[in-house]
Amino acid sequence: MKRYDVIVAGGGMSGVAAAVSAAKKGCSVLLVEQSGMLGGQGTQGQVNVVMASLHRFYGFGLQLMERLIAEGSAWLIPNPAVKGFRYYPFYGEKMKLMLDTVLAENNVELLLHTKIYGVQKDGDRITSLQLAGCGGNFEVGGKVFIDTTGDAMLALYAGDEVALGDENGDVQAPTMVATYAGIDFDRYEEFLKTYDDGKKVPKINMIHDLIPRAAEAGVVSGVDLHHPGIFRHSPTAESGMMNAGHVYGAALGTAEGLTEATVRGRRQAEEFQQFYRQYVPGFEKAYMASSGTLAIRESRRLVGRYVVTFDDKSNYAKFDDAVMRFDGGAVSDVHASSSSPAAYKAYLDLYRDRDKVRADDWATLPYRCLLPKQTSNLLVAGRCVSADRKTLGQIRLMSYCFMMGEAAGMAAAMAVGTTDGVAADIDISALQAQLKENGVLTV
Repeated sequence: MKRYDVIVAGGGMSGVAAAVSAAKKGCSVLLVEQSGMLGGQGTQGQVNVVMASLHRFYGFGLQLMERLIAEGSAWLIPNPAVKGFRYYPFYGEKMKLMLDTVLAENNVELLLHTKIYGVQKDGDRITSLQLAGCGGNFEVGGKVFIDTTGDAMLALYAGDEVALGDENGDVQAPTMVATYAGIDFDRYEEFLKTYDDGKKVPKINMIHDLIPRAAEAGVVSGVDLHHPGIFRHSPTAESGMMNAGHVYGAALGTAEGLTEATVRGRRQAEEFQQFYRQYVPGFEKAYMASSGTLAIRESRRLVGRYVVTFDDKSNYAKFDDAVMRFDGGAVSDVHASSSSPAAYKAYLDLYRDRDKVRADDWATLPYRCLLPKQTSNLLVAGRCVSADRKTLGQIRLMSYCFMMGEAAGMAAAMAVGTTDGVAADIDISALQAQLKENGVLTV
């Protein structure tokens, strides 16, 4: 059985950041990804944009985006819908290549097309991962493990406490994201001006006017007032990323539920193609060039040594063991689980006061949110971090996932070198100093 200092499970943005950060500290690192590419939602999910706080995006993720910008594969543009945030749209194929490149540059070993189906433990430690690949089943051993699966799979397999969605198991509705091409954006943007009332983003007014009409005509199967619309791939591209509606009522805790939601999402993506062609100028010749895997906003998450709460976020809480700053204030982006008007209002009530967030202040994420209660050599980062739902609605963004992964990778390397793999025993001040050296501000 091959052994490594650090094994990272899941090759999304947090997983890549974790793997590279541990490798930069001299660790032997293996990254295991079940699909055929790195990048998670940003590539296979076709969410080809990093949405980042103007004041809270640092470290590995920012450096990666700057490399893509320098080679003409990404851009930095203001976000007209959300004050204080910016978009980094990027070409998905270029992102795939860049992530492959940064792993190779840092000597991270990579296993794609490899499924993790279990762990072996000795007391409170994971000793190995059980893997299934095209050559059969096998195991790999490690000193420290990082769960960046997005679904807390290692924590689940290790027997640590996890939670799924809200108290009823309902999750934020996922979306099937698709690429639409052949769009005349000049005509589309002129049309949007007719919906500019000076109060809401014109796109929102357009959607609230036209989607109910399309549903009544049978063009779309339901009214989704929260349909986010299309995001242009670049300032000159005739293609864009379409959040093709929400798949409400998705049961993402089972293989059956995930399958049903994915199939339904693809049908919705086709419906939205017809909607835009029929109702929105500039889309008469548009076509769906591709669709991604289901873009999941929330599924299973760790219940760790500390659960960062919405009260913490609202009150700009500062923790001594902080590993990341993020936007505080009593706002969050928790998409509804159902299409009911009441659920949409609850979303708006959490999000509408974004302009009240203090630009000169921040909340912080405690290191304890990366630590399970039971398994001593496991860290968790990314979408499955230990946070309540309202806080997770904010920090699930790729920009923050980069930063969580970076902290987890550095902490794992420290645990390998100084605490016999026990992640809780590392020197937090030393970790914070290392993060600061790479531009990541904490306390």
